Amino acid sequence: MNQYSKFEIALEYLEAAIEERELHQRYFASMNLAGVAEELLGKIIRVTGGTDQLTQAVDLLDSIQGIAAESIDWEPRSKKKLKEILNITKNGIKHMDNGSDSNAKLYFDVEEEFKWQIQAAIRNLDILEYYHSGTVKRFIEKYEKIES
Repeated sequence: MNQYSKFEIALEYLEAAIEERELHQRYFASMNLAGVAEELLGKIIRVTGGTDQLTQAVDLLDSIQGIAAESIDWEPRSKKKLKEILNITKNGIKHMDNGSDSNAKLYFDVEEEFKWQIQAAIRNLDILEYYHSGTVKRFIEKYEKIES
């Protein structure tokens, strides 16, 4: 039996996600690969006692929703619901819940959705304090220049 490190698998998915977009303009394949990388790296962080980027985002939203509820008539949501909201695009492109769910609904331009998903995986890589490969470095440098 051969064994493969989930961490190494996540790194391969992350690099493939970047390459799918940058070399082939395949946004949905890229988002799906990045989503798997983000989930695997997040689980590695959690089982080692850390807090992954998704949990950090949910905790931040949970902490500010009390303020929002008072000032903008925001209905507080459970942490589970907040997580669902943050994952709506990732889950929307890979699941089909019923027959009427035949279109993926994106709330931002596909280019933005793709970048966000890859950046989420990279944030988990940073939490693990793991070096950036050349592919990851080029992605970061490219999008830092664009957003500056």
